Amino acid sequence: MTYAKQLEYSYGFFRKTSDVYAINHRSKNSHIISDEFAGLIKMALFYNKVTCGIFDIALSGTLKASLNSSSLEEYQQHRNELLPFASCEHISLEGNCLSFSNAFTKIDLGGLVKEYAVDQAVLQLQNLGIKSALINFGGDIAAYGTCHGNPWKIGIQNPDDIDSNLIEVALNDGSVCTSGHSKRYTTIENENITHIISASQSYASSTQISVVAPTTLDAGIWSTVLLIKQDLILPAHIQLVHNV
Repeated sequence: MTYAKQLEYSYGFFRKTSDVYAINHRSKNSHIISDEFAGLIKMALFYNKVTCGIFDIALSGTLKASLNSSSLEEYQQHRNELLPFASCEHISLEGNCLSFSNAFTKIDLGGLVKEYAVDQAVLQLQNLGIKSALINFGGDIAAYGTCHGNPWKIGIQNPDDIDSNLIEVALNDGSVCTSGHSKRYTTIENENITHIISASQSYASSTQISVVAPTTLDAGIWSTVLLIKQDLILPAHIQLVHNV
């Protein structure tokens, strides 16, 4: 848990003491970053490639500013102004040197740090000799071993009725993550704008998607990506278990 808090302090988008905040409010476009930070950026660039550009830390980081608009017209105008800079194409990593091609591109690691923290928690517990555990960081869930000799059972909540589950997922040595539009959004002029940012502002017809994968990082990223484009060809180790 201490390490998870450390990750939040180091990479929180809005935390003014974080490394990400310092990068996004930079006075120069090249920075030497820590090995851990560089590792996270490498992971982000990898997922950007395998998801055909849909998972993009520069897209979410750059366009977040438009959500502070006071009207839908202002929101759309601000978004259109930022969109040319909202892509991983504008960042590069050579060793520990992170560079930007312009002053406007920002990054947001919120789409992978929590999932990475869950996976690290699993490793830490296993290194301590704990044979069975379930880790839940705000709905990003990993489990290994068994629960009294049986697989762990994870309920997928009904977004329209928080007191009921749509299905139960049997989880054994893997992770399940659910992404959706219903719980996190910004309201501008009575219109709810989802926290999941798409370059085209188009989304799959589903409002909630659950994915099972060997790691929480995989499950979290692919569940979010599929909310934007559901016809992507999934890697063999990714399982779409439910969508509504």
